Amino acid sequence: MSDIPDQLVLDPLSPTSWRLCDQSFGAREADSVVAYVEQRRDGRYGVTWVSRGVGTATFDSLEEVLRSAHALFEASRPRGATKPIPIPHRPPLALT
Repeated sequence: MSDIPDQLVLDPLSPTSWRLCDQSFGAREADSVVAYVEQRRDGRYGVTWVSRGVGTATFDSLEEVLRSAHALFEASRPRGATKPIPIPHRPPLALT
């Protein structure tokens, strides 16, 4: 998991559940919660995305959960400023 940025951490809630948090926010901020993760009886991990993702997903390992979260962060990262789209010039309205 060394290539996963330290920005994302799994905060244990119980032996089989975690909160996936973004450390770029304060620990007490609601925006810091990215997902809730629960280990299912079959050993797989159910994830409910609450930020930067929609819905639920199932993974075979916690490492896969972190990789998927990292991919979501990369996909939603701003790509920088772009040139504005020009607006066609329109002459002023004539007063009648």
